[in-house]
Amino acid sequence: MKGREWMLVLLLALPAWADWSLVIGGGDGAKHYLLGAEWQGAALGGGAAPRLWFDSSYWQLADDQLVQLSLVPGIAYRAGGEGWQPFVFAGVGPAWSSQAHLEQRRFSTRFQFSSRAGIGLALDQHRLAIEGWHLSNGGIKQPNDGLSAWGVSYRYDF
Repeated sequence: MKGREWMLVLLLALPAWADWSLVIGGGDGAKHYLLGAEWQGAALGGGAAPRLWFDSSYWQLADDQLVQLSLVPGIAYRAGGEGWQPFVFAGVGPAWSSQAHLEQRRFSTRFQFSSRAGIGLALDQHRLAIEGWHLSNGGIKQPNDGLSAWGVSYRYDF
């Protein structure tokens, strides 16, 4: 199989051995709204587990807006036990944006990197987190003004 075929097989196989979450978030700074799915892999030990976020974001600054599509691998740590469980997570991965600028911010390319990190609390199937998001081209080409936002996200584990 060629590389693209392996990627397709992997993406189609993920639901067979993963738990999924629905992610809804929003932020301030440049207005940021996010809707996506989160794949949760099996625990690696000690509460750490791989994550893969598939999401779409809408960014708005003044009268300008852009749409971002991302595929972000990452890792999360969730403390075990009963009741409320604290967790932290972080990840960075490729993203595509609908344009290479937002208002006066310039990115030079529509290919971007999406990064995120957060801390939160989980109870049963519900997770609430404070997280930060950043979008930039990683210095591939100048200018690279980037976008950052902080906000709250809610995840429901199916």
